[in-house]
Amino acid sequence: MQIGDLVTVNPAKTGLYLIIEEDPSKENNVPNITGIVLGKLYMLDCISGDCVECPMEMHEKWIEVIA
Repeated sequence: MQIGDLVTVNPAKTGLYLIIEEDPSKENNVPNITGIVLGKLYMLDCISGDCVECPMEMHEKWIEVIA
């Protein structure tokens, strides 16, 4: 994943977002109690018009690159 990628957010997969920033200082590589690692934190900006709060932060665990 990199700045400029077009993405959607799982598990809902509704809306299209553009990665506009990466925050390495908030990277989470420590598994939680269920063993899930969240990874890098990205700032996403909504481009599909159905967002409630943008720009928004999202960890890479929940992001799926579309293009």
